[in-house]
Amino acid sequence: MKHILPRKGIWTETPAQKWEDALVSGNGSHGVMVFGDPIKDTIVGNHCRLYLPQGNSDQLPEMAPYLDKVREIIRTKGYEEAIAYYYRKSTELGYEGLTMSDPYHPGFHLFIETDHHNYSRYRRSIDYETGELQVSYQVNHQSYRRKTFVSQTNNAIIHELSPGNYHISLKQYVDKKMKQRTVIEENVIHAQFDYEYSDAGYDVWIQVIGADKLITSHEAINICATSPTILVMKIIPYDIESKRSVFSKMIENGITYTKLFQKHCDIHRDRFERVELSLTTDHERLRSIDDIVLEAKRNKSISPVLLEKMYDAGRYMYICSAGELTPNLQGIWTGTFEPAWSGDFTFDTNVELSIAAALSSHQLEGMQGYFRLIKELIPEFRENAKKYYGARGVMAAIHASNSGKHLHWNEDWPLHFWTCGAGWLAHWYFQYYRFTGDKIFLKEEAIPFLKEIVLFYEDFLIEDEDGTYRFTPSYSAENGCADNATQDIAVAKEVLTNLMIAHDILSMDSPERTKWQQMLQKLPAYQINEDGALKEWLTPGKEENYNHRHFSHLYPVFQSREFNEITDPKMWSAAKIAFDKRLEAWLLNKEADTSSTHGRMHSALCATQFHMPDLVEEVFHLLVKNNCFYTSLMMSHYNDQEVFNVDGNGALPQVVHEMLVDYSHHRLTLLGALPNSLKQGEIRGIRLPEQMQVTFLKWDLTKKNIAMELLSEIEQTLEIYLPLYSEADVSEKRFTLYPNQPKSLVIQL
Repeated sequence: MKHILPRKGIWTETPAQKWEDALVSGNGSHGVMVFGDPIKDTIVGNHCRLYLPQGNSDQLPEMAPYLDKVREIIRTKGYEEAIAYYYRKSTELGYEGLTMSDPYHPGFHLFIETDHHNYSRYRRSIDYETGELQVSYQVNHQSYRRKTFVSQTNNAIIHELSPGNYHISLKQYVDKKMKQRTVIEENVIHAQFDYEYSDAGYDVWIQVIGADKLITSHEAINICATSPTILVMKIIPYDIESKRSVFSKMIENGITYTKLFQKHCDIHRDRFERVELSLTTDHERLRSIDDIVLEAKRNKSISPVLLEKMYDAGRYMYICSAGELTPNLQGIWTGTFEPAWSGDFTFDTNVELSIAAALSSHQLEGMQGYFRLIKELIPEFRENAKKYYGARGVMAAIHASNSGKHLHWNEDWPLHFWTCGAGWLAHWYFQYYRFTGDKIFLKEEAIPFLKEIVLFYEDFLIEDEDGTYRFTPSYSAENGCADNATQDIAVAKEVLTNLMIAHDILSMDSPERTKWQQMLQKLPAYQINEDGALKEWLTPGKEENYNHRHFSHLYPVFQSREFNEITDPKMWSAAKIAFDKRLEAWLLNKEADTSSTHGRMHSALCATQFHMPDLVEEVFHLLVKNNCFYTSLMMSHYNDQEVFNVDGNGALPQVVHEMLVDYSHHRLTLLGALPNSLKQGEIRGIRLPEQMQVTFLKWDLTKKNIAMELLSEIEQTLEIYLPLYSEADVSEKRFTLYPNQPKSLVIQL
């Protein structure tokens, strides 16, 4: 029974010692983690809807009547006094202080015990192409194998055991906030979980199929099987409006694992293969992940095979985690009831990074989960706007899970002054249209959301004496307060611009068009400080704090693409200086205030725009050097595998896409930040804005040539740009694409 090593995936020779290092898979609704211990294995079942109610007060303080007073204190005494007053007044009104969102929690822990103490030839693996997890080993020359996947067709976790004797049991969770009742009858384990502080809960059903003999007790099932045994596991959440689930056979007796897997595999493989990065050989791909990572550390550089696997791992994370909802901080996986930052949806950078490559990887199914989540949170986003600022429209919370109410703030973390969150979320609504050309979505989803955000701005923004808008209060994410944070202005500018463009695309008349144009013109201009750097706050006397992991003020560079070196060279230069200051003080500073994978990813995304290939490679190297990966290649938030967190996984494929081929301002940038260590390679299937697809892009730096093919669903004209190869021989620097007519290019560098 040979363990077939994954060509696209990872394998290792040791079981997991902690949940963060488990094998992972998922289908966008269910997730699974497999430790792979032959003696006492642990399978953790996850579901995207499981957030444990904590019984916290969810009442927002009615602070809108005090907004004028807060602004007066900001103007006369400064932000420190204003924050203190705001917090004191809110607690007088019943606010309980900084409140974590309800935490993401595991659905079940299933234990599988054997007497296989003296095992050998151990391997465990993840196949990114299929979503299948495998564990294999030998005992007394007898081969054993366990296989797992999360079915795209049956919406269940499927696990197969080799013939043998097994003792399976469900962990009894001990938590005052949840009650568990487990019943075992014949070949079914049924556990009911009721939340203490809500009328919700969930059921777990585990069905055993194929065993010759089953011996059940109140606590376990003993399996004796001469042929493979299948475990089918399903989590079914319920709420006050739904009823408890009733068991019906999830899988019919006699069905084989192979048949179940093939139906699932067709769907998963199709999604995974929509884009493909090829940097190495199959011989290299089949090496163990431990050897590959060790080699990269020893050589102090990223290797093509490791980068390819990091890229594949990022897309695999998204396929597994996005569907019913969007990935949370931990994707769709957790093994603890106390995850960092509740393992929730964190909207001040993390969610945005986790979906960064979704559109360019053509993962439209996953984006539906993102839009669904926002729609579910909209009513509470409206309440945030009304209660805090007396405004119509929406204000996004920074942390959300069961609730979108903004309760996560205090004097030390004045996150309630960060008002651009909804506008940042709206970036992907308009981008979805740009990638797909879906005018129905643009009209029915994007425009209504953009309008809600503009309503908030109408009521929130005040004018200076010269008629210029002022954002007050204002906050640059986790880096301090001052009026007119640059990101606030950049996001508002993008929202208003996209709203007007959307109306133009649809030829929609609106009596509000003149008002939106006037609002856009009233936004304050960006400012440049004495260092020549783009300022993070447009407030006189507010000093820059370059030593910080957030890159909020560079939003016009890495996200909205508002300007470049051609459209606004002065501002582009200032943004580059601001970026360099951040690199010196934070990213490349050994004494920086903290490590952060999301900060490194934003650094890399900026580096692709500033055409800094050495920095892109340095970011990749920092992730490896500082142990920011688990065996699965899922990432950690901090160095040394501290805090399981997948936003870096979501962003890394986008970094790769942008360093190879990028599009903005009618300009197609090729190899704009390609590290010199990646001498040759090929990428297929990348999607670009304006409904374009890169059928393939091949490069060979040794032979100094590029070959590529482009497809477009609409007619458009674009220009070729090779910033790292100014002497390149480009026969057609400017050309027109016609609908569904391939355009081939061959370029000598």
